[in-house]
Amino acid sequence: MPEIQLAEAIKYYNVKNYKDAYPILKKLSRTQTEAAYYFGLMHFYGQGTNTDYQQAFKLFKKAWEGLYPDAIYMLGVCYEEAKGVEKDLSQAFELYQAAAKNESELAILKIAKFYEEGNVVEKSLKTAIELYVKLSKFNNAYAMYRIGTFYLEGKGLKKSLDNAYMWLNKALAAGSMEAMNYFRLLGSKSKSDIRSTKELYQAGVSLLEKGEYEAGIQMLDIAAKEKYLEAVFRLAKCHLEGTGVPKSEESAFKILLKYKDIDNPELYLKIGKCYEEGKGIGSSYVKAALFYELAAKKEYEPAKTALLEIRGY
Repeated sequence: MPEIQLAEAIKYYNVKNYKDAYPILKKLSRTQTEAAYYFGLMHFYGQGTNTDYQQAFKLFKKAWEGLYPDAIYMLGVCYEEAKGVEKDLSQAFELYQAAAKNESELAILKIAKFYEEGNVVEKSLKTAIELYVKLSKFNNAYAMYRIGTFYLEGKGLKKSLDNAYMWLNKALAAGSMEAMNYFRLLGSKSKSDIRSTKELYQAGVSLLEKGEYEAGIQMLDIAAKEKYLEAVFRLAKCHLEGTGVPKSEESAFKILLKYKDIDNPELYLKIGKCYEEGKGIGSSYVKAALFYELAAKKEYEPAKTALLEIRGY
C-alpha cells in the first residue's frame, strides 16, 4: 500500500500537482527514503510550500542515510550553495563523487565544473574535458555545449571553428538552452530560438533575483548586445554592485560606453556622470560636457541641467 501511495505522489509531483503530492509525501517521508527525497525537493524549490532550506537539508540527509542516490547529489548542492547548512565545498565535492559512482550525470557535471574552475581540486581542463566527453556519449546537452565552447575559445583543446560549431549544434539539437544562448552571443541566432530580446532581458532579471547569477548575467549580456537599453543599464549596475560578477566601477563604465551608439539621452547622461565624477574612468569635465550636450540636443531636461551646472550656460 505505501509503495502504491508513493508512486501516486511521485506522479503528482512530476506533473507539478504539488497540492496532492504534498500530504502523501509528508506522511511517507517519515519512513521512506524516496519520499523524503521528493519532500525535500518541495522544500528546496518552494514547490507547494514555502522554501525552507534547513528542512530540505534534513530530508535529503535522511534520504542519503537510506542510501537514496539522488539525495547524495542534492546534499552536495546544499553544501556548495550554503542552503540549509554552512558552505563547505570540500564536503560538496566528496558528495558529488559519491553520487557519480551511481552514474549521476548531474554529479559528474558538478565534478567537471570543479576541475574546470579549480575549486577544492587543482584546476585541470584536461580532466574536465574528459568528463564532458564521457557525458556527451549519453547525449548530455550541457556537456556537448561546454566541449563546443572549448573548441571555439581554444581552451584545453586546439581551436577549431568546425569542431566548435559541430558540438554546439549537437548541443542545440539535444535541447541545450546554453548553446542557444551562446549562438545569440555570437550573433548567430538559431532557427529554433523564437525569444524576443525583451524576453531575454526579463528572463535575465528573473534569474538574478533567484540567485542564478551566471545564467542571469549571460541573458543580460545577450540582450545588451542586441541593443536593449534596460539590459545595458542592468548589466552595468551588476558590475557596479558586484552582483554575479566582480565589483568594478571601471567595468560598469566600459559597458555604458560600449553601447553609446544606441543613441539614447539617458545613456549619454549616465556616461557623462561617470566622466564628471570620475567613476570607472579619469575625471574629465570636457568629456562629460560632450555627452551631456548629446543628450541635451534630444531635449532631455536632466542633461540640460547637468550641462548648465558643469559649463555655466
